[in-house]
Amino acid sequence: MQMIIESLRTIHKKHRLQDGDVSSHTKSAQLITSQWQQAVCKNKIEPEVRVSPENNERIDIVDYGENIAYELKVSGKNTHHEFYKDLIKVLTYNEYQETQNKITKLVFISEQDGIKSLSARLDSKFIQMLSANHKLSIELVSI
Repeated sequence: MQMIIESLRTIHKKHRLQDGDVSSHTKSAQLITSQWQQAVCKNKIEPEVRVSPENNERIDIVDYGENIAYELKVSGKNTHHEFYKDLIKVLTYNEYQETQNKITKLVFISEQDGIKSLSARLDSKFIQMLSANHKLSIELVSI
């Protein structure tokens, strides 16, 4: 897991824009995600994993060896929207899997301000419910 995070930090530092219009920031975010996936995806780590046969939603990276999903929100803005969407993707993905193939951890990665804001919003009972009912843990990581 550490290698996956460190690779992202290096790529993020190199390509993250400080200024620019929405289109430029979108292209930068796509480049960061793409280069991150290319850098870390090998062996049992795969990019753009389909959530279900019924939709075209995808998880950024799944480490099948560790049963960990990684989702990236490059910008630290509105992280809570992206987090909940990503959480639903993982829960849906798990509905289609045998017990041994279910994702057991969601690592949600964003800029520090976004992670800080999201951490303050997460309810402890909700996190406990995810663990007890869905055997899913959450880790929030700052880029």
